[in-house]
Order: sequence, then structure tokens, then C-alpha cells
Amino acid sequence: MEEAKDPQLPAIEPGDKALIRYRVIAEKDVVDASKEPFWVKVGTGEFMPAVERALIGHRPGEIVAVWVPPEEHYGAYDPKKLQVVPAERIPEGANPGTVIKLQDEYGVVHPAILKKVEEGLAVVDFNHPLAGKPLRFEVEILDLQKENQPTSEESESRRAEG
Repeated sequence: MEEAKDPQLPAIEPGDKALIRYRVIAEKDVVDASKEPFWVKVGTGEFMPAVERALIGHRPGEIVAVWVPPEEHYGAYDPKKLQVVPAERIPEGANPGTVIKLQDEYGVVHPAILKKVEEGLAVVDFNHPLAGKPLRFEVEILDLQKENQPTSEESESRRAEG
């Protein structure tokens, strides 16, 4: 974690709005990242709760690293979600490791990872690809608006209206 660029800046408290940018790492691979910075009201559950909690006490200019256990995102890996289906249900040309879509008996389509196909049967995994994996969130705090203060975007909007 980096030191604050300006220790005189106020620290984040529940209810404050923080302008953040993030990236998510699973097993050394970046699996998600914000395209643009965005405002999050800390402590409201707008974002991953573990990340919101970790932001409290930090200041703009800091990068906060947070490990989020599987139970707080896509859940534990469930071996019961591995299923064997007839190979004819697999889209033509799909290879092991490919995400495919299979329709259940109620007509609902579910994504699944094709594990293998042999002897007319296919093994598919309906777990989310990140299930069972701890995720590392790296969150850069760009700006802070204390509770009940407008964000800089809201202030500009009000000035333009007035």
C-alpha cells in the first residue's frame, strides 16, 4: 500500500463518496478493471462490501489492496455443479476450456465451461470461473467528498444550472 500523497487530506469515513479506479486479480491474472473512475458511497454496499470496508481510513492518493475470499464474491467451488450431459448438447466446434451455453429443462440458458468430451458424453462445469478463488482488488483512491458535500461533478452541474 502506498503512503498518502498529502497526509493533510481527510480520511474516508462511512457515508463519504470516493472516486476510485480498480483492478481485480485472480491467480496472477487481471480478470476485471474499471474502464473509467467512478464514485462510490462508502458503506452502502454499492460496491464489494469488503472493499468498501477496506477504504475506510484511507486518503486520496493511496492504493488499497484487499483480498476478498470466495464466500464474498462467487462462492466456494461446488463439485456438484460438474455435470455429465450427452455430447450432442454441446455446440459444434466447442473445445475443452470453452464457455458454452446450455439450456435446462425449464428453457433457461446457463453458461458452463466445457471440461471434456469423450464416448458420446461431455463433462461441463456450471461453477462461475472465479468460484473458489480469492480475489485481490487493487483500488486507487483518486478523490474524496465528505458526507453531505457534493462531488466535483455535482458542483459543476449546479454551477452550470445556476
